[in-house]
Amino acid sequence: MIARPPKGELDKRIAGAVFVLFWLVAIAAWIVAGVALGKAGAWQPFVVDVGIVIASVGFAAPFLSTVKGFGVALLFAVIAVVGFAVGDFGGILPIVYFLRIVVPFFAVILAPTFKLANGVKIFA
Repeated sequence: MIARPPKGELDKRIAGAVFVLFWLVAIAAWIVAGVALGKAGAWQPFVVDVGIVIASVGFAAPFLSTVKGFGVALLFAVIAVVGFAVGDFGGILPIVYFLRIVVPFFAVILAPTFKLANGVKIFA
């Protein structure tokens, strides 16, 4: 018999696989953008920024406990990619720099903090 997590919970094996897969995709994006370093166009910073978003979602995945939470993280990732597209291709640097700070902040600081806070039982 195989032990399965309750319905709606994100399996830790899947979260680990998402972590590894998303980091591999992000590293590949950064390599592709770095290879064309001499031929910088508008697409190069966008590819680097998409790599930041993908790496951030990959980092946050092990800290998410539900499938719904992971779906919300992916929705915010899509919104961030659209924001990076507008900022990079439109030349709006404040949007790009704001997202470059906020996206990793949510993944590195907030996801583990909320995981820790949800695990604390005060009046149990």
